Amino acid sequence: MLFIEPHAGVAPVVRFIREAHKRLDINTYLLTDRVILRAVHSAVRRGVHVRIIIARHPYGRRPHGEIARLRATGAQVHYAPPRFSRRYVFDHAKYMVSGDHGEIGTANMTWSAFHRNREYLWTGHNPRVAQALRTVFQADWSHRRAGHGPRETLILSPGATRGLVRALRTPGRVCIESEELGRDRPVLAALRAKGRAADLLLPSRLNRYDRRVARDVASFGVHVRFLRHPYLHAKLIAGPDRAFIGSENLSPSSLEHNREVGLVLHGDDARTLFDQCQRDFGHAAGR
Repeated sequence: MLFIEPHAGVAPVVRFIREAHKRLDINTYLLTDRVILRAVHSAVRRGVHVRIIIARHPYGRRPHGEIARLRATGAQVHYAPPRFSRRYVFDHAKYMVSGDHGEIGTANMTWSAFHRNREYLWTGHNPRVAQALRTVFQADWSHRRAGHGPRETLILSPGATRGLVRALRTPGRVCIESEELGRDRPVLAALRAKGRAADLLLPSRLNRYDRRVARDVASFGVHVRFLRHPYLHAKLIAGPDRAFIGSENLSPSSLEHNREVGLVLHGDDARTLFDQCQRDFGHAAGR
């Protein structure tokens, strides 16, 4: 099931946690939302084994207060592995898994994600997706490599460039939303090839470097606009029949160095994402 923020609010995440019975694994860049913290605490009290991985330096700082509040829920909490805890390299994934139930999205577990931002969440009972998420989580929990297996189901970073380029090459028009933009050569080549068949939406609060890249992309013929409200935190590449959502931005660090997790959706979900992106694009400004 697909949810679009800020319309859906925090309810889909809370419902997912409430439906966990034996084990719940959560990997998120940051978890500070009080409603979610209470739901995690309730899950632990009813006997669910909850494990949480968070980034060691979200927004460039060590989250001492956040760690204390997370541990107060009774959950086991680990920082991301050292290879995703270096300068400019971090665990940026946003997913949960419980049994054969998985959740993947673009939202950090913060109040802003569910009340101010454009975000997308997918939840579903899919044993293949759940197994892939469990494999990635267990590998990161124990500081091992996840191996190739999860990549048959997920768009997984490091190494996500090929998957996102494939999404950009979807036949027909594509609509793209990204909070950040960088000079990833295969991505830029795919955007150049797409040209006028691509609509790229970025947040109005974009740094100078990304704005320069955006001007270069516009020179390819790509239609580039900037969204003021809601804040664009989403990461989306959508055509009418196939769409990607996940934690990956269109930057080299996100695609080839961070821990990031995404998923390709088809059918009605893809059409819903494409239509929402087109509506956002229609409300955005050209500069």
